[in-house]
Amino acid sequence: MSSWKNLAALAVLPVLALTACASEQPAATAPSAGGATVAAGSDADIPEAVVDPLDVALVTRITTGSWYETYARAVQSQVDAFGGSLQVYDSNNDLAKMASNVDTAVNSGADVLLINNGTAEALDGPVQDALDAGITVVTYDSDLTLDGITQINQDDAALAGNGLQQISDDFDGAADIVVLSVAGYPPLDRRSEAVDAFLADHPESTEVARAGVVSGNSALDTQAQVDALLKQYPDPGQIDAIWSHWNEFTRGAFAALEAAGRTDIAVYSVDLTDQELPYFWNEKVDFEAASATNPSSIGQAQVRLAYEKVAGEDVEASVQVPPALVTKADLPAEEITFDQLADVVPAWSASSLEWPDWVAALESQNA
Repeated sequence: MSSWKNLAALAVLPVLALTACASEQPAATAPSAGGATVAAGSDADIPEAVVDPLDVALVTRITTGSWYETYARAVQSQVDAFGGSLQVYDSNNDLAKMASNVDTAVNSGADVLLINNGTAEALDGPVQDALDAGITVVTYDSDLTLDGITQINQDDAALAGNGLQQISDDFDGAADIVVLSVAGYPPLDRRSEAVDAFLADHPESTEVARAGVVSGNSALDTQAQVDALLKQYPDPGQIDAIWSHWNEFTRGAFAALEAAGRTDIAVYSVDLTDQELPYFWNEKVDFEAASATNPSSIGQAQVRLAYEKVAGEDVEASVQVPPALVTKADLPAEEITFDQLADVVPAWSASSLEWPDWVAALESQNA
């Protein structure tokens, strides 16, 4: 099987498996906000290690964009539900500052350290210090593999596979694509590898150009780059599709296309938040599909995994969250809200993760 077909298979199977798992949950369980399950109204014994409030530190590479905002709200909400306290350390896209922030969190006496979008090169040393100090560490979208941490990641092969397969289907395997991505961020690097595999397996498709900026205003700066590309390729058919690896890039592309009146270019995106969902009903831009995971589910799961580790539960070293593919064809003619999306696309909030009964008991204790 070719590398691209492997990716395409990954894109489909996890969602099917999740849907099956969700349908098989016993009636005694009730869905949480993120789609995973906990026992409803549980009176289970709460592990002694999590009875008292925990101090949680979130060290994040960036704090910009609607995806991060949704994720961060979920982290805060789950920490609050467990009766803990949360301190967020913003690294302003500076890995040296991120390493320093980890040191600060360790010195503050945090019980739990959450990492968002870190790299092993920058953080292995400080995170090892955290582990040596007995601090529980759970990373998200990072490439750290130190013994003792748990990683939670989006399935980037499936994220990319979903979107690229949709582009292939929509353009019969022959599309001229602008890719919005940058190097140096582990999840974006993995998505770019999928693009390379796709192009190798689809020689009739081409990458016209690559753009995208991670900055204090990524959407605006990416808009300027896409605007320049639209001037460089003014004729319909020169660019068939834009494939965006981050929703902030997508927002920039959308603004540029809308301003230029270019309805001839289809947009496909990784990530989906309440900011991008309305694009599906905007007639000024052809927004076709988003391959995404629910940021609320990820934020909630990262906190719960950390508390499980503190409680002494057997937690896997790596947890992947498979995405759902949301297409224009899936959605009703009338606009829906972000909260209604799971009703239309059940895989959006489906999850194979199950939580011990004491999770609900701890939440009830702090309600």
